[in-house]
Amino acid sequence: MRKLLTLLIASTVLVACNNTNHPTKPVEVKTDPAKFTLTVINNTDQDMKWAQTWAMTGPDSGVVAAGDTVKLSSNETGGDVITINPLPPKSLGETPNPTNGIFQMTYGWDGHIARIYADNKKNKGNPMSDVCYGCNWIYETEWLLPSGVQTNATNTVTFTTKSNIVK
Repeated sequence: MRKLLTLLIASTVLVACNNTNHPTKPVEVKTDPAKFTLTVINNTDQDMKWAQTWAMTGPDSGVVAAGDTVKLSSNETGGDVITINPLPPKSLGETPNPTNGIFQMTYGWDGHIARIYADNKKNKGNPMSDVCYGCNWIYETEWLLPSGVQTNATNTVTFTTKSNIVK
């Protein structure tokens, strides 16, 4: 029994130490192409924070400066949520209500195509003209393609803000 145990240990050590199948060249890692892409144009007078649950190769959060553009994309097959926080117009000074807004798009992959699971309207983005309760500003979105169409998984949205004085 001792000889068998010694033989097993010796052969394991010999095989483990003699493993020379290490690649000599770095392995090239490729990224799958984007399945969802949202280009965000900030046409407001303030910077906006953005975040997404699954970024392709870059950061998963950041800031799109006033007057600037950011392209957010993902190849995650489990889904991706993109959130943007518009800020009120500077002209409101210290009295904005609410102090910031929320915009959210939910993307997914059904095994065959990339699609939109819930657009900003379904996610109740606010403050917008139809989702505004006592607010004194709103943000508006202008889409390159209709946002509620499930197959428009590559799109561009332009943000603007304006005062919405409630009388």
